[in-house]
Amino acid sequence: MKRILRLLALLLIAALLGGCAAETGGPVQLFAVNVGKGDALVLKVGDWVGLIDAGKPKAMGRVKAALAHLGVEKLDAVFLTHTDNDHAGGLEWLAWSSIPVGSWYASAMFTGVKAKKHPMLLAAALRGQDVQWLERGDALPLGESGARLVVLAPASLFDDKDDNNSLVMMLESAQGRMLLAGDMELPEEAELLTQGDDLRCAVLKVPNHGDDDTTSAEFAGAAKAQVAVISTDSLEKPGTPAPEVVSRLEAAGSTVVVTQNAELGLLVSLEGGKAAVNAVDIGAAPVSGLCIIDVDADDDTVALANSGSTAVDMSGFYLYSDKGGEMYAFPEGTSLSPGVTLTVGTNSTDGDYDLLWDDKKVINKKKTDTIYLYDNYGRIVDSRDNGI
Repeated sequence: MKRILRLLALLLIAALLGGCAAETGGPVQLFAVNVGKGDALVLKVGDWVGLIDAGKPKAMGRVKAALAHLGVEKLDAVFLTHTDNDHAGGLEWLAWSSIPVGSWYASAMFTGVKAKKHPMLLAAALRGQDVQWLERGDALPLGESGARLVVLAPASLFDDKDDNNSLVMMLESAQGRMLLAGDMELPEEAELLTQGDDLRCAVLKVPNHGDDDTTSAEFAGAAKAQVAVISTDSLEKPGTPAPEVVSRLEAAGSTVVVTQNAELGLLVSLEGGKAAVNAVDIGAAPVSGLCIIDVDADDDTVALANSGSTAVDMSGFYLYSDKGGEMYAFPEGTSLSPGVTLTVGTNSTDGDYDLLWDDKKVINKKKTDTIYLYDNYGRIVDSRDNGI
């Protein structure tokens, strides 16, 4: 009898400990990557990792660097809040990359793109995977963490602007709540407020880059966030963050932080209901001596040279065509020695070249087209236009 009672006591203790573990959950982190005026958010809850939006294509280096900073090698889920390029543009390189992705999610409501051309559908198709479409009422458990993402919007289709079809999600975890609002503008916000949801949160990802068409005093007051994160660059999008938006958030008791003030991005940690923010720098010094010496629209080539004194490892570096939005990533192991020239050609190039940009008519022949060279951290190394 004593053995049975002892066994029952041990089982009760184990159950209690298991319950405490479930309630405690894993650590919660949100890395708001500095992708300029755009969104790329890495959400880490225990062992579960998701990417919410992927920024523009040219932000590839920043997103990869953020994943590396967090030690992330695979993504359990990728979410697209809406179809604007500063949120969806990076999906193509992600789909072509070797980063494993478990599931692809997107807002069930969208406008401005044909269904078969939806950027999330195209990205998932490159992996032979399907897209799961989300709308108000859906909820996703995040692995074994005990946390979940509750979809608050969209509730209905706004056919005038896709910002108002944004996926708006509340992270509910044992450590606290985060409200992730995409690019929701005042019309979608008003609809959300009429639903009567409890919007209180420790962390708010401020909608639409803190523009003046978002974040009413009522919404800021309903959220009462400890920390309000704005993802923007005031040089790229003047007027953001709007002073009136910042004022409304501060009046609601929020500390406002902006991604442009951190070299790589802002790392928000949530523990015991308390939010803390740290700016993350890149750390590595920018490369010197590497430059673009020629952009030839007729031959469709880009020539680079190393005028420095040491070889440059160009693994992870990439070229970006501003006019066409095309991108070329240098293969791993690419190195450029001092005094050496390297020519990148395309499928439109007739002459000799060293590396193939597997595309055609990359450089615009009729309008000014600037080619940018980025390093593996997404920093601009050099740029040159086609002289038109």
